[in-house]
Amino acid sequence: MDMDRKLAVLTMLKIRGHAGLAEAADHLGVTKQGALRHLEALERAGLVEVHAQGRGGPGRPAGVYRLTESAALSFPSRHRELAAELVDFMEQDQLDRFFAARTARIEAEYAPRLAGLDLAARVRELARLASEQGHMTEVLEDADGTLSLRHCNCPIQDVAARGGHPCRHERSMYERLLGADVTRSEWVGSGGAACSYAITSNPGNPDNSGEG
Repeated sequence: MDMDRKLAVLTMLKIRGHAGLAEAADHLGVTKQGALRHLEALERAGLVEVHAQGRGGPGRPAGVYRLTESAALSFPSRHRELAAELVDFMEQDQLDRFFAARTARIEAEYAPRLAGLDLAARVRELARLASEQGHMTEVLEDADGTLSLRHCNCPIQDVAARGGHPCRHERSMYERLLGADVTRSEWVGSGGAACSYAITSNPGNPDNSGEG
């Protein structure tokens, strides 16, 4: 099993919590048989476990795949130690200035890549860019069409849990980049499984036109 496929499966399960065979195949862009080979290899390595889940009808129960505790070692963790050292060393106003400058740098990098896209495309491109920064982000869509960004494995969550500075700057940055109202609906600092931001179109904002 190649490392790219391994990481793709582990990342998907980290973000979603669990997935069936069909979901894994769709995510990897392979057949169910191909996805099963990858999942079985990860199961043999002790990184993935499978649980039977009833279909709610006739037929064999479907298998649902989840990460094992050992799988956590497959994800970068050194940032957690760095975050703790930062918080212990820096004053709160210093942290605030640091993350304001960090956010400005990221915003300057992201803005040209989002220019010219409509709101939905901006949200999806922002999720892709955030994942490259280590946030492991997915886009969720509610029944009413409302989009949300959901961050897992956030590289700054330990700092955010103590002071909240990173999240405050991050949310404001998302509003500017998307030209939309952004509200945090879930936070690991208050016991959530991830950090989620609900995005509401703001018709009065000219940026929603997608012209940049």
